[in-house]
Amino acid sequence: MGQMTRLQTPDGDSDAYLASAQPAPGPPVLLLHAWWGVNQTIRDLADRLAGDGFTVMAPDLFDGKVFTTVEDAEAYTSAIEQGGGGSGGLNPDRIMGRVQATLDHLLAHPDVRGDRAGIVALSFGGWYGSQVAAGRSDVAAFVSIYSDVYEGPGGAAYLGHFADHDQFVESPKAAGMQKPLGEGSAAHVYPGTKHWFMEPDRPEFDEEAAGLAYSRTVEFLRANLR
Repeated sequence: MGQMTRLQTPDGDSDAYLASAQPAPGPPVLLLHAWWGVNQTIRDLADRLAGDGFTVMAPDLFDGKVFTTVEDAEAYTSAIEQGGGGSGGLNPDRIMGRVQATLDHLLAHPDVRGDRAGIVALSFGGWYGSQVAAGRSDVAAFVSIYSDVYEGPGGAAYLGHFADHDQFVESPKAAGMQKPLGEGSAAHVYPGTKHWFMEPDRPEFDEEAAGLAYSRTVEFLRANLR
C-alpha cells in the first residue's frame, strides 16, 4: 500500500501518492490522473504497478479535490484551462510545474532503480504528460490511456490504449495517424469499450479490456525501463 507524500514544487508544496516497489527498488513510473483527481482508482493502479515491480508517483494536480460526476469534473477542468477561476487559481502552467517537479522527485527517490522514467497518463493527464516528456530525455516510455496523444513525445517509446466508442477522444484511425509508430511502440483500440473503460468505479468499466490493457502496459514498461 502506498501513501501520500509532500513535495516541493515551483508554486509551493503539493501532495503526491507514492507506491514503492517491494522489496527492491524499481523503475520509476509517473502516473497522471484523469479529471476525477487522485481517487481510489488511481491509488489502486499505483499500488498494482508497485506490486509488479515499479516505483510509482501520482501527483495530486487538483489540491485534494476528487470528483465523481462528469459535470463537476468538466466544470473544474474547464476553469483550469481558462486560467483559474473556480479551480482555486490552478492553471495549465502551474499544473505543468507540478508534473515536472514530481518527475524530478521520483527520479531522485531512493526506491527507484534507473535514471529514465515511464509516464502513464489517463485522459486529462495525457496532454500534460506528453508536454513534459517531449522536453526531457529522461522519459523513456509514454503510455496514453484514452488521451489525445497519438505518438511518442520526444524520444519516448509509445503505447496507446483507446476506446472503440469514445465520446471524448478519437481513435487512432479516426484521428488520421499518418506515419507508422516506431519500433517497440503500438496503439490498441478495444472493441465495444467507452472512455474510462479501465476504471473500476465507472459504469463504463470493461473488466476484460482493462485487464488486457494493463498487462500490455506492464510488458511495455518492463521492456523500456531497464
